[in-house]
Amino acid sequence: MEIGWITLVLLSAALHPLRDVALKGVLYPIAAYIGVAICWIFLALIHSQIEGHDLSLPDETWGLVALSALGLVIYYYGTLSALRRGDLSAYYPIVRSSPAAIVVFSFLFLDQTYSWMAILGIALVIVGSLMIQKPARGFAMDRRALILTVLAMLGSAAYTLTDSIAMQDVQPALFLFYVYIIVSGLLFALWCRENAGLAPALRATLEGWKQAPVRILLAGTISYLSYAMILFAFQKGAEAAAVSAVRQVSIPISVILAAVALHETQIPKRLGWASMIALGIICIVPL
Repeated sequence: MEIGWITLVLLSAALHPLRDVALKGVLYPIAAYIGVAICWIFLALIHSQIEGHDLSLPDETWGLVALSALGLVIYYYGTLSALRRGDLSAYYPIVRSSPAAIVVFSFLFLDQTYSWMAILGIALVIVGSLMIQKPARGFAMDRRALILTVLAMLGSAAYTLTDSIAMQDVQPALFLFYVYIIVSGLLFALWCRENAGLAPALRATLEGWKQAPVRILLAGTISYLSYAMILFAFQKGAEAAAVSAVRQVSIPISVILAAVALHETQIPKRLGWASMIALGIICIVPL
């Protein structure tokens, strides 16, 4: 593995959990994520102009734009729904366990084979993900939260694979500009559905933005910088599962941040299960 892309991914991993810390406890999570998506549109536009790119995309890239946007919407919706239902340190490691999903998808549909070490890694990730989320009363009482976090993980795997392919033909800023136009529109459509109409959704969105404007802008800026580093790593030739795996150092970071900033409970136990997830990811890396 090359030190260049590994450094980019590690820097990205250090930044990424700060987004969810910034958005924890916002009045309307979906409205906040719509705000984050809109931030990405403007940041990507500015980034693209600074680099001197026009706004045209190759025709063959539009399908990847749509697929990435769909994966992101599933990821965002699952993530924000989990935010409303549980502790950051519980849901985040599950959402970020997408390397396991990437490996399984590649095995089933792309004829990729893996070593027994990689299979062991998948098992460790699954066990650690389940146990770190398990509430004291058991899974049966919080099944919806578990389903949401798994959906978010699958969405993350989908857009990661798609973006790694897209970065062979298009610049990161230009790709993100169009992806997040679609993402913001789809998230707002879901928000309208939850609020039973356009007018109530607009009122709730403006109310949510007014409650935490600085946190939304901060989350948007941090997350854009974090993911731009991932796309640059893909441009350097990094493989999707390896990038996603190295990125999992954000898991123990999220647990520590939750302990310090959010005063969440059961941190020692969760840090132990997070370590199991990280160990599983390490096993998956040597594909």
